[in-house]
Amino acid sequence: MKIAFFYGNLKRGGAQRVICCLANDFLRRGDQVSILTLDDGETEYELSPEVKVTGLGVSGDSANKWESIRRFLNTEKKIYRWLAKEEPDAVLVFSSKLSVQMLLARSHGGPALICSERANPAFRPKSAAIKIECLLLEKADGFIFQTERVKALFPERLQKIGAVIHNGLFSEDIPEEVTSFADRDHKAICAVGRLDNDQKAYDVLFKAFALFHESHPEHVLNIFGRGVDEPVLRQLIAQLGLEDRIILHGNRPHVIQEIRDMGMFVMTSRYEGMPNALIEAMACGLPCVCTDCDFGPAELIRDGVSGLLVPVDDVAAITAAMERIADDPAQAEKLSRGALEIRQTHGREEICGQYRDYILSVIEKRKSQ
Repeated sequence: MKIAFFYGNLKRGGAQRVICCLANDFLRRGDQVSILTLDDGETEYELSPEVKVTGLGVSGDSANKWESIRRFLNTEKKIYRWLAKEEPDAVLVFSSKLSVQMLLARSHGGPALICSERANPAFRPKSAAIKIECLLLEKADGFIFQTERVKALFPERLQKIGAVIHNGLFSEDIPEEVTSFADRDHKAICAVGRLDNDQKAYDVLFKAFALFHESHPEHVLNIFGRGVDEPVLRQLIAQLGLEDRIILHGNRPHVIQEIRDMGMFVMTSRYEGMPNALIEAMACGLPCVCTDCDFGPAELIRDGVSGLLVPVDDVAAITAAMERIADDPAQAEKLSRGALEIRQTHGREEICGQYRDYILSVIEKRKSQ
């Protein structure tokens, strides 16, 4: 089977990591694998040399509308030529917008086209262009949704031909052995994600931690990530008088190694797609507190069994959940054991297998039409 992937680039990012892991896995299973990118095709992830990567060299911003049109038409021409040369059985595109470009370039009788939207569609602008995009996407042969809730937002035709496949444990840093509960640093709390208050609601987390700190003064909140709201958050930390208790570590290349021995993971997002940071924290056995936001957490956490779900923007509820873990070691250890189940349900072999089985089914269906 000849399977291809299409995305903007292979730089550091969630979609890029999934593409590279799937490519390596499919190659191991005996498939021919190629990747098409808009940029020069350089990758920042480990990728087998047998995976053929082609960069179109068309990425970048357009100075005006006419340049944008010329760039689009040039991209279409290059995609058409690439399809004619590679002749893949299926192309998996990790973007709705790029799926439309692939659909327009694909000739009659071309490869099966499968779209996988990674962003949260509920927070996309409701523009005419988006409506046209959704209409064109109905011409796709398959669609991979990250959650059941996301699936429900799409047209009925795409829901019928689509499949729900969660993110998997694709990071090379996932430890083979999990730190025992007794050996963890139970005074260390962590959160991972870019410093974006609109989505991640770190301001809510900091206020909740300030209340938690009143009865738990020895605990430290460790934040891993950078973002546009860092100056505002540093100012809030100073206002709360917690400069020595809320630590902004910035980006770390091996963040899983940084958090694996900590005592608690907290995510206070207002919305998510399918949060890799939560999946990875659970795989390390961290008791997790997470807001029950759209769309991913409730499909990963069984409340009270593998983590604690709390309402969005509820400072008091977040504080109470953190106290519940800190004050009840038996409950915390139970949540830790429950979280580790994700190693079986979301392991690399399992998730890659789900992707490949679905792609095969779409190819067979297209051939029979």
